Amino acid sequence: MDAKECRFSYGDLDDSLIISCKEENENVKERFALGNFIFSLTGRGKIVGIQILNSSEVLSDYNLNPNLLSEIKNVGLIVAKKDGCLGIALIFNFQNQQGRISIPLMSLTMNKF
Repeated sequence: MDAKECRFSYGDLDDSLIISCKEENENVKERFALGNFIFSLTGRGKIVGIQILNSSEVLSDYNLNPNLLSEIKNVGLIVAKKDGCLGIALIFNFQNQQGRISIPLMSLTMNKF
């Protein structure tokens, strides 16, 4: 599956990385937070944006050098359903390397009791 290239901006004062893959005709209808990640969704539930709070800490948690935040060349987003789970992957291209953050969001199957 190919990553969709997204726009991004990083604010070093608040250490926040905003990634937007929203098309011109799409509107954000709701947001939800999961740890340091805030997801923006359309009315149809499509994930079109992610804000990463405390980005330096998050990159470190994923074994990426936080000093690379100022060297991001582009960011790709993959949203995939696999094995009953919804997962997100962010692909970062830096000056001389690539990094990846994978976020399993939820199980799509319901347990019946």
